[in-house]
This record gives sequence, C-alpha cells and structure tokens, in this order.
Amino acid sequence: MTRENVVPSWIDSITDFLENSKLPDEDKATKAIRREAAKYVTIQGQLFKRRLNQPLLKCLRPDQMDYVLREVHEGCCGHHIGEKALARKLVRAGYFWPSMMSDSQEFVKRCKKC
Repeated sequence: MTRENVVPSWIDSITDFLENSKLPDEDKATKAIRREAAKYVTIQGQLFKRRLNQPLLKCLRPDQMDYVLREVHEGCCGHHIGEKALARKLVRAGYFWPSMMSDSQEFVKRCKKC
C-alpha cells in the first residue's frame, strides 16, 4: 500500500519528523512532536515505539487496529478475554496505538459471544 492511499493518522506527524525532519508551523505543536518523537523509531518506513527493557512495539494505523483486535480476541489463540487483558495481550504481541485501552474496551463491549 502506498502512502498516498493511506488515511491520515497519528503516525504521520511523528514519521514525517523522524524521516524528513518536517515539523508543524505552530511552536506548541513543534515542541509536542519533538517530545513525542523521542519515544519512537522508524525502521524501513515502519514506526515502532520504544519501551524500556522491552522489545519495540509496532505502531498501527486506525485501519489496521480492528483486524488485530479481532485476531487477538477471537482468533486461533483468542479466549474472549476482558478489555484490560486484551490490551496487555496486544502489547505482549508487539503492537501499539495511543487509544489501545479504550479501543479494547469498545471491542469487548461489541463482542456478541462475551
């Protein structure tokens, strides 16, 4: 998938700064991006979140989150676990996005088997 076909998300501003040193025009937004970007690294165009004493976590776009949530919750290794356990399992699986906890909560609420 090319970058032009992708819906804009939270990943774009961090990736633009890390790969191209591109910053927003506003001073407040510039400081926020610099501070936030220190927690991330790009490898072959993919954004990863750094964690202390843990492996890198792959950052997901909004269009990828639903598939990963469904696969971890209901897939071959899924056990229809609760929202907090689901969020922790996603981190152990190596994924990250800022609204992971609230998205896990919404997903478990919508699950008909749970």
